Amino acid sequence: MLGIVIASVLVIYWAILIPTQYQNIAATKEESRKLGKHHNEINEEMSFEQQQLQYNLQGNLFNLPATLVAMLIYKIRNPEKQ
Repeated sequence: MLGIVIASVLVIYWAILIPTQYQNIAATKEESRKLGKHHNEINEEMSFEQQQLQYNLQGNLFNLPATLVAMLIYKIRNPEKQ
């Protein structure tokens, strides 16, 4: 019973986090296009606080499922020509 409750809470958490992750991914890609720089170059120019916020949002393994789903949705909605 406890496992079902924990799993339900995690699924709800990830479902709520997906739009936030999507907006972050879209904003990062848009900024990269505007500035004509790669993601790493933009990160180097960020302040320490911004880098930490970005790392906590994208780099946390607990947020990985939401990040993967958000990235998949972004790639489907915005196919990039290679």
